[in-house]
Amino acid sequence: MSTKIDATERLLNLVIALLGTKRGHSKGYLRENINGYAAPAATAAGEASLQVSFERMFERDKTTLQELGIPISHADTEAMDGSEQVLYRIKAEEYQVPEIRLDEAAVTMLSIAANLWAEATLGEAAQSALRKISSRAGTGWYDDETTARSRIRTAEPSFHPLWTALRNHQPVTFSYRRAGATESRARTVQPWGLGNKYGQWYLAAFDVDKGVERNYRLSRITSEVRIDTAGTFLRPAGFSIISLLAQLGTGTPQSGLIAVPQGTAHWLRSRAGTEAATGTGWRREGWDVLRVSYREPELMADDAASLGAQALVLDPPTLRDAVVTRLSNAAQAAAAEPPKTVWDHPPATPRRKKSDSRDRLIRLLSMVPYLVANPGVSEAEVLAEFGITAKQWAKDKDTLNVTGLPGYFHGDLMDVTQEAGQIFIRDAETLARPLRLTQEEACSVLVGLQALSAVPGTAQADALAAAATSLSAVAGRDAWLADAVGLEIVDGADMEKIATLQGAIAEGRALQATYLVRNRDELTERRIDPYRLFSMDAAWYVRAWCHTAGELRSFRVDQFKTMHDAGPRVGGAGRQDVGQGGAGEPASGRAADHASGGAADPAGSAGHVYHPSPDDVPVELVADSVTAQRLAPAYNAELFDLGGGSVGLRLLVGQTAMLPGLMARLGGHAAVLAPESVRQECIDRLRDAVKAYIADGETAGGVPSNDG
Repeated sequence: MSTKIDATERLLNLVIALLGTKRGHSKGYLRENINGYAAPAATAAGEASLQVSFERMFERDKTTLQELGIPISHADTEAMDGSEQVLYRIKAEEYQVPEIRLDEAAVTMLSIAANLWAEATLGEAAQSALRKISSRAGTGWYDDETTARSRIRTAEPSFHPLWTALRNHQPVTFSYRRAGATESRARTVQPWGLGNKYGQWYLAAFDVDKGVERNYRLSRITSEVRIDTAGTFLRPAGFSIISLLAQLGTGTPQSGLIAVPQGTAHWLRSRAGTEAATGTGWRREGWDVLRVSYREPELMADDAASLGAQALVLDPPTLRDAVVTRLSNAAQAAAAEPPKTVWDHPPATPRRKKSDSRDRLIRLLSMVPYLVANPGVSEAEVLAEFGITAKQWAKDKDTLNVTGLPGYFHGDLMDVTQEAGQIFIRDAETLARPLRLTQEEACSVLVGLQALSAVPGTAQADALAAAATSLSAVAGRDAWLADAVGLEIVDGADMEKIATLQGAIAEGRALQATYLVRNRDELTERRIDPYRLFSMDAAWYVRAWCHTAGELRSFRVDQFKTMHDAGPRVGGAGRQDVGQGGAGEPASGRAADHASGGAADPAGSAGHVYHPSPDDVPVELVADSVTAQRLAPAYNAELFDLGGGSVGLRLLVGQTAMLPGLMARLGGHAAVLAPESVRQECIDRLRDAVKAYIADGETAGGVPSNDG
């Protein structure tokens, strides 16, 4: 056969040939009948050379298919001339996702679990898993339109290489800055698990140099992660990342003293473990001293720094120093001369693996059963489902139309037609059932189901359990990854509030609430009609009609101080009863009271991260590369390479008052460049905060000791 065809076409033909035989095919048969392998040469010498080339190509193709999870079996048999030959085949029961019995409620939970990763590294794998499972379960295809939806992000640059090393049991090396340290040190570890808690990603690993198990926060990794592809290790049996996550934050809490002006710092005052402190020896007219309890010194320092001059850490000295360092570095970065750079360079995006014939083969093997299960699907739906362009679809369609069973006659080749914008596929029985779940696909949905099981509301518990049990059986030997990756998407402190909101949504009730607008440090009274719950990482939000503001808004759940039933939910003036966000949700409105000042709206009527408003302010920031990669997905920012390791970010902000606090948290790793009035506001507020600490140190004659 001719070799002048696309490599993907050859591989696809090979899969169909091996899957379409019960006895198996010999190499000789495959060479003679598979498009893409060399035809016999005219001379014996030429044939000998071509045979060697074919042997190499066939072995490469076989290895490629096996690496993609396509099992190829072989058996020795006797040829017609009495010689021994090997017959190759793909057993359908080993290739295909087994039939799975799930009702609509269970598939709905699978959909929610898969969509949990929509903003993350595993998003594509999760959607592929959902596509395969839905086709084998015989259920409809739909997005989750439930009253609670969650999203998790994997913005940490180190996540993807660590995930790869974890799956392949390979050691890694990276530079790491431990808590409280200023310098980074090289670590060589064996990755055992990855988990997300408090909105932070953690790595559980065995430290090869120290010979002990350690936990590492990914945000403290300061270098690229280098994978030892030649090394391997055995992961301990019975390891569970969930057990590790449960232990985080359970140590003995630390205590600190923070002075704040009276009538302010509502968020700090309402934190669990905060109380009024007496007998501290610190006095200032109009100020209170609070005793705060915390377990993560770095996170506490971030929070205290974000309050600027409206909070003075008195004790312990280590916490005070950490806050002063953040404020000083942020003030210095804010006042630095802006880079003289024209922002017309291509966006500085992380390098992505170049798509190759393997990626396209997996897409086509997934596309065929999708088209079989969805006859008449529109081209737009296919493009959206597989994330491809019209040009790529045209190429994929051409490839499908020239591939099929050996012989390649009418009825052997697949037939893809497009009529009035609708797509149909025929003669595709061999590939009608999807390829079994990959490691990433199995892990993504199993971990999502496990995380959802902790969300308040028991009505869906049976569906969750059914989905998890069935998917574990489908995942087979790859189910272990569900113990190696874990998420805690709800904090225990928010459980009661989430349950209250879920009840109000389910029963169509309104709520009277006291809500803290954190960036204005203002307690407000609201009457809201809640419609949908959302989470982004560990932060939960409710999308609700606000009667006070007269529009649809997104509220952070942890900023509600009180919530009481306010009677049946009623329609508001100028409001529509049904919108894009599900049954009963108004279609208009925007996020104005988001704690970050309107920079991100994870609820959104269509589930998007950000919903712009004509009132939003365009802002330009400069940051180092790692910080920029973490900020961009949270604020829907556009990135630009400014050279010298600096990255520019362009984003829209609802309220610029949140920017000085954000810059303080980042401690000099980012600064506002424009508009100039906002830049100057950041400079002034950060300088005022530093001066407040200097003045306090001079007047107090030092930091008082903790009184117990």
